[in-house]
Amino acid sequence: MNILILDSSSETQFLSLKDRRTQHILEVLRKEVGGRMRAGSLDGLIGWAILESIGDAEIMLRFIAEESAPPLRPLRVLMGTVRPIQAARIVKELTILGVESVVFVPTELGEKSYTQSHFYQQKEYLIYAREGAEQSGNPRLPEIGLAWTLDRALIKAERTESMDHADTKTPISARETDNSKCTRLLCHPDPSAQLLGDIILSGLPVVLAIGTERGWTNHEIDIFLNVGYLLCSLGDRILKTETAASAAVSILLSRLGYM
Repeated sequence: MNILILDSSSETQFLSLKDRRTQHILEVLRKEVGGRMRAGSLDGLIGWAILESIGDAEIMLRFIAEESAPPLRPLRVLMGTVRPIQAARIVKELTILGVESVVFVPTELGEKSYTQSHFYQQKEYLIYAREGAEQSGNPRLPEIGLAWTLDRALIKAERTESMDHADTKTPISARETDNSKCTRLLCHPDPSAQLLGDIILSGLPVVLAIGTERGWTNHEIDIFLNVGYLLCSLGDRILKTETAASAAVSILLSRLGYM
């Protein structure tokens, strides 16, 4: 845990002794009253948390905000639903990398029963997003959700609320945040597809679609192409979805000047 993430930016906050954050503070960091640790709030403020007291049922913290956390990267991921345990790893890794949003969608070749799991239905993905944010040192979480159809997923991926790109350092000369100018990419292992590293990024944000390990069907590919997605590839090897997600996002972040 490289940053303690608090639910709000209130100056005085209480955490139950059963809260895993409390256990980390007392058992791992071994903080005593008066000790302080790097902390941030979900609304994007970063500062310090000071341990004010340890009670029988809870601890009291004083949060001192100092600055706003860096904005998330102007990169959104649309992903086919995969096994919850795999999806959990994906969410954590993509949060560490700083993507702006993750939209899951059932695919024609994917296993439909995955969407009935607690991970998707009860938003357990937020647990793993928090873990990723704690690792990254930035309290901002990506917007994460499940869309039941590809058409809805396409709309949801382009209506993300977190659009603050003011501090972006991308070398792209014309930084566009208008969705009509965004770069839409469809990752698919097609021998005729252009390599992702060679694709021209025409504007921001970048929306990247990644299927399950069975890939996209021709029908799904047609839907993407008809709304302006460009077909791209990660090479001639068939990758696990989580490998493809981390590799593709890393390539794009490097292209945008973040890595």
